[in-house]
Amino acid sequence: MKFSMKAWLCGAALMSPLVWADTVAGVYLNADLMDASVDGGFGQPGQQQDFSFANKTLGSFALKIEHPVPLMPNIRLQYNNLKSGGSTVLNRTFVFDGQQFDVASTVMQDADLSNLDATFYYELLDNELFAFDLGVTAKYIDGELSVVSLQNGQSARQDISAIVPMLYGYGSFGLLGTGVTLFAEANYASYDGSSLSDIKYGLSYELVDVPAFDLQFQAGFKRSKLQLDDVDDLDADLTFDGAFAGVQLHF
Repeated sequence: MKFSMKAWLCGAALMSPLVWADTVAGVYLNADLMDASVDGGFGQPGQQQDFSFANKTLGSFALKIEHPVPLMPNIRLQYNNLKSGGSTVLNRTFVFDGQQFDVASTVMQDADLSNLDATFYYELLDNELFAFDLGVTAKYIDGELSVVSLQNGQSARQDISAIVPMLYGYGSFGLLGTGVTLFAEANYASYDGSSLSDIKYGLSYELVDVPAFDLQFQAGFKRSKLQLDDVDDLDADLTFDGAFAGVQLHF
């Protein structure tokens, strides 16, 4: 895969000594569930077919480690479950993994583009009212796409594996005296006709705040869009989006 140099150059700028390190250490654990609608399709380059996907409840889990060591970035790891399936009546002849599926035939399709994000970031601003983080993410996609004919049992499957560098940003605004914080978080990359983005925004409400830890409830909207152009001999344009709810535990 050939990547745009813009992402790497921006990442290098973030690693410069001009960026401030954290002043407070902490460990954050996040878990949420999204009521996701799934739209789009996939196929061999130039042979992409749109499919009808079922709505799914998808989970996401994250670990974030912040520290006071100057110049060293903070670390954030997140697993994103992006899976769905369904049945589709083909509107044209579809060739996938060397197998031909006839027009008007009914197929069962499955898409798994689950991925793991490793993010390295700096806190540029962090106080009771405002927070702003900036960094870079390495997204590791390890999944598969498959199609099975309901007429004759014919099946085809292709694996996909890729590491994508992305820009990362996070911002929040706290409403003093309410325990409510508004936040937004995003990853983005664009290269060689492909583009990937993760967007998450909503509000967080403080449920527990004691010296040992604090616990927050979070809710809002999430969207992951993966538009792949000839990656591992595959084209795909899939969007997973919907409302989410979850918790964040901070030690």
